[in-house]
Amino acid sequence: MDVEQAQEWERLSIKRRRSVASLAAGAIPPPAHFYALRMSQEQIAAIRNKSVREFYKHQNEVIDRFEEVDMIIERIRNSPEALNYGSTSTTSSTVSVQNTNTQQNDEESNIETPLLLKPSARNSFENRPSPSWLIHLAINVSMLANVILFITKVVLAILSGSMAILASAFESFLDILSNGIIFFTIRVIRQKNLYDYPARMEPLGIIVFAVVITTSFSQVLISSIERLTEDPSTSEPVDLSPIAVILLAANIIIKGILWLWCLTVKGSSSVQALAQDHENDVIFNIASTIFPVLAVWAKLPWLDPVGAIVLSLYIIYEWVTVLLENIRRLTGQVASVDDIKQLTYMAYRFSTKIVAIETVRAYYNGDRCVVEVDIVLPPECPLREAHDVGEALQDALELLDNVERAFVHLDFTSEHQIEHRRVVDDVGFG
Repeated sequence: MDVEQAQEWERLSIKRRRSVASLAAGAIPPPAHFYALRMSQEQIAAIRNKSVREFYKHQNEVIDRFEEVDMIIERIRNSPEALNYGSTSTTSSTVSVQNTNTQQNDEESNIETPLLLKPSARNSFENRPSPSWLIHLAINVSMLANVILFITKVVLAILSGSMAILASAFESFLDILSNGIIFFTIRVIRQKNLYDYPARMEPLGIIVFAVVITTSFSQVLISSIERLTEDPSTSEPVDLSPIAVILLAANIIIKGILWLWCLTVKGSSSVQALAQDHENDVIFNIASTIFPVLAVWAKLPWLDPVGAIVLSLYIIYEWVTVLLENIRRLTGQVASVDDIKQLTYMAYRFSTKIVAIETVRAYYNGDRCVVEVDIVLPPECPLREAHDVGEALQDALELLDNVERAFVHLDFTSEHQIEHRRVVDDVGFG
């Protein structure tokens, strides 16, 4: 389990952690060793049939989800709360907190223990999070490099008259803008009022950024089409000096170095996103350099606006896809089948006290899901014990990476009408 999940676990009170741990101690064993069913990337790449290859890729993704559940349950079972509970109580799954000074001291000391890190993360230096100063340095250097490269490309676009370089300059400007939007949304998320806009600022920032990108590159696309359709005798030719070519090559090299460096920084999703952005920039800069160079070398000036058109269409397509995906998630898109499988597997494995899983629903509320699970407990189950089962399952579900909130409904039979029948019939959500 990652650091974020460990922090989620530590936010729970000692009593709730013990309740979750006591119930997870009686979890149903996994039905299979999923890691043994995984196919390596080399094996998948050797498969010629595309459909079969995609099937095994998807199977690996499902296995990853199931292993995440197994890891969460295993780490909870091995947590100090579970060990302390096992040494002090052996009769009931509910947790009774004894008010002794010794036990309180033990509990306080357990709060500082990183419970839910992957086993390899404790023993392997390579998987440890990078120091915070290195993470901040990677972010600041990337920002500075984006500013310098943007200024360089603007000057080159003005001096050479290349539309492809202008498109690349727009892309560099949007890198700066994206960093600013991400910085702003993260600050808002940290200071957010949960009654105003929980969990929605980050996808909203992405939507704003996607709109800016598609609008900007649409203008580049229109200008490139106009350049392509105008009379060649009146159009301004592309003029690339050796210094301009050297600077374009330097842009590619700098972005490549930043990409490889950010890949080595662990423990920050922001830096990993920057690494992905640098990788895309390397590809984009190579393409935006090839087209104007070929246009000058082959004396075919139409290659430059064609290159700008291709690059603009690619960026517009990519970000319209991102835009639509985030709009769907903000409007309550139903979770995928794989999400439902993972949630059902968590409810199935969590406790032997759960007789049946009646319903599992999930829908997006921003980047992550709101989950509703209906479980069946024995009719003779005491209220206090039933409450602890439902609350502990809710806490365990909320440890999953893709879950924002979880709600668990308890029942003693599954022979009744579906809950929220009117809502299900009206919107087709089931």
